[in-house]
Amino acid sequence: MVGTSPFIGAGQFGLKAQVYRKKFLYHTEKMLEILEAAYKAGARGIEVCVEGCIAKGKICEAARIMKETYNDYVVAGSTYPGSDPFIENLIEIDAKIIFVHAAISDRMSNRLKNLLNDISSRGVIPGIAVHNPISTLEFAFENFNEIKVFLVPFNASGFIMGNQKRLETIIDNKRDCFFIGMKTLAAGGLDPSNAFNYISKHNICSVAIGMVYVQEAEDSTKIALERLTKKKIA
Repeated sequence: MVGTSPFIGAGQFGLKAQVYRKKFLYHTEKMLEILEAAYKAGARGIEVCVEGCIAKGKICEAARIMKETYNDYVVAGSTYPGSDPFIENLIEIDAKIIFVHAAISDRMSNRLKNLLNDISSRGVIPGIAVHNPISTLEFAFENFNEIKVFLVPFNASGFIMGNQKRLETIIDNKRDCFFIGMKTLAAGGLDPSNAFNYISKHNICSVAIGMVYVQEAEDSTKIALERLTKKKIA
C-alpha cells in the first residue's frame, strides 16, 4: 500500500520534508498521480495519516476518490496524536483498519486502551502503530491480546527499529499477529530491491511505501510485490 508520510512532509525526510508537503498536501491531483501509478503497478491500498486530512489537507479526499474509482481499493489509517484523534474522518472514507498513532501508543497509557476501544466500537479493526517498537509491542502483547494488527518500522538499515535483531526475533516469533512494515525504504535511503528482499525474509504481511515520483511508485510497487509474493509462494 502507499504510505502518506511524504505527503504530509514528515520530519524523517529532513530538508526535503517541506518540499514534499508543499507539493502534495493541498493538491489532490498530485497525490492521485502517485496513487494511480502505484495502483496500476499493483498497490491496492493506502495508509492515511489523518493529520493530512485536517486544516485543508487533501489526503482523505485523494483516498476517497481512489476508493470510489476502484472497488478493490483498501483504506487504512492512523489517528491524530492531539486531543481529537479525528477517527470520524477515517470512518468517512471507510477505513478498514485504524491504528492508534505511534506517539500515543508509545506512551503505553490509558489513552491507548480508550482509543482502541473507541475504534473497535465503530466496527473497525483496531491496530497499534509504534515508533519505539520493542517496548510498545511487548506491552501490547501483554495487555491487549485481542489486538492482532501492528504498524511497525521495518527496514534493512534498522532505521527507527531500536535493537534490529531483537525486533526481528519478536516479529518472526509472533505468528498469530499481522505486521505491516513502514519506513520500509528508510526515508528514501534504501534501494527498493535490497529493501524488499530483506523484508521478504521476515514475518511482515504487507508494507506501506512512501513515494513522491510516478516512476518511483511504479518501480517500488512492482519490486515489493515481486519479493513479497515470492515469499508467500515459497
